[in-house]
Amino acid sequence: MKELFLVRHAKSNWDNMDLKDIDRPLKDRGIRDALLMGGYIMKEYTIPDRILTSPACRAFHTAILFSRAMKSSGRKIQVEDDLYLASYGEMESLVRKTEDETKGLMIVGHNPGITDLANFFMEEFIHNIPTSGFVFFRFDTSAWEKIATSNIIDHQVHYPKEILNT
Repeated sequence: MKELFLVRHAKSNWDNMDLKDIDRPLKDRGIRDALLMGGYIMKEYTIPDRILTSPACRAFHTAILFSRAMKSSGRKIQVEDDLYLASYGEMESLVRKTEDETKGLMIVGHNPGITDLANFFMEEFIHNIPTSGFVFFRFDTSAWEKIATSNIIDHQVHYPKEILNT
């Protein structure tokens, strides 16, 4: 089995328009939501073995907060420069190159790529993964290069407003 979490970075702060896009930090709400969603994963799922994140401040900070809330070691976080504003095809390629020893993988990235990658695997269409939201997939395969719609045995979509209302 392979488990994949596709996470959209938390809500970013646009207060300082002089910052480069890659340097935008998280809003307080983004921090709260990332901790909430990471805690939800800790309670409901198997913690992923690895976290790959875009180098953007907002994505990297999201990965750290998810990791902290999941009570997993920060050493599992790996910055992947190619994830910054990556297309779904670029993300898919990165996922398929993951070592097969890795059972669970989390990708923290940006829209539209993260939503497009989720839609690539799903039969039903998701218009938008909200900030701090994630899509979880479980694939019936032992090789990342063989993940496909045809071997998905479970998938779920979660977002902060849904978790706050349960």
